[in-house]
Amino acid sequence: MKVAASEAKAVLGSLVRQAEGGQTIELTRYGKSVAVLISAERYERLTRELFSESE
Repeated sequence: MKVAASEAKAVLGSLVRQAEGGQTIELTRYGKSVAVLISAERYERLTRELFSESE
């Protein structure tokens, strides 16, 4: 799901709940991706995988 950063402010709580549920939220500015909102669980898994590959 893509959401303009300026619009995300108004619905941040809802976006956080969606991310907690496993959805990836892509924040955009002027149509360009600038950030991604994912659950903490997914972030931890991704960083764990990334760092275990580099060892």
